[in-house]
Amino acid sequence: MPQRVLVPVEPTPETPNHRCRLEISARLERRTHSAGIAWRVTAGGGSQPVEARTLRAIPTLMAAELAAVRDGLRAAAKLGCGDLLVHVPDPRLVALLRGQPSPGLRRVEASAERLKALLRPFPSARFDARFAADPTVVHAAGEALDVGLHAAALREEHRVYVMERIMARAREVRLRRTDSGWLANDRYRVQLDPMRCECPAWTARWAKAPLGARRAQRLPCKHLVALAMREGISVPSDLAQLARKARE
Repeated sequence: MPQRVLVPVEPTPETPNHRCRLEISARLERRTHSAGIAWRVTAGGGSQPVEARTLRAIPTLMAAELAAVRDGLRAAAKLGCGDLLVHVPDPRLVALLRGQPSPGLRRVEASAERLKALLRPFPSARFDARFAADPTVVHAAGEALDVGLHAAALREEHRVYVMERIMARAREVRLRRTDSGWLANDRYRVQLDPMRCECPAWTARWAKAPLGARRAQRLPCKHLVALAMREGISVPSDLAQLARKARE
C-alpha cells in the first residue's frame, strides 16, 4: 500500500503526477466574525465548479482558511483524487499543517491537527503557498462573505456597521450598461425600480421569507448600493431605506 506523505513546505514545480489540484480562498469580516470560503478542485484535466459557503462566529482568517481546506479536501476525496496539490494563501498555514511550531497560532493548531485525518485518502499531498487563487474562487469567497454580512445585519448592534461595510464593498463593483439594463461585475443583472438583483445576498437568503420581513430587515446588496450611489444616493440611512420599497 503506498505510503501517505505530506511533503515539505518549500515550493516546487507542479509535476504531472499531481492528478488533482485544490485552490481555496477565504474572506473574514472581523467585527461581525462573518466569513466566506470557497474552493475548487481540478481533476482529470478539467476544473470542477467553484463551491462556497458562509461561516459564522469565525475568530480569525486562519480559521476560515482551514475550514476552506477541510471542505476542499472532502470534495477532492469524493472525486477519487490520487496525488493532490493544494494551493493555500498563507505559508504559515502550510507549516501549521505539517505540525511545525507556530507561535501565535495556538488557537487553530487543534483544527489543523484534525485536518490531517482528511489526507488519508490521498497517496500524497503537497501544499504550496506560492500561487494566488483564481479570481473566480476569490470572487466566490467574497460573495459568501456578503451573505454573512447581511445575516449579521439582523442584529441591531451590527446594522449600521454592516451598511457601512456594504458601501465600502460597493465601491469595488463594476457596473456596465446593457440593452436590458445594468450588469454588475459582468455577472448579475441589477435595477433600482423596481429593486432587483440576482446575487445570493439579495435573493437566496430571503427566498422563503414573507415580503413584510424582507422589507423590514433586509439591507440592499453591494450591487444595488453601487447603482444607487451612481444615482447620487450616498447617505447610509437612505441606502438602508431602499430595501423597504422592494416589491419582491
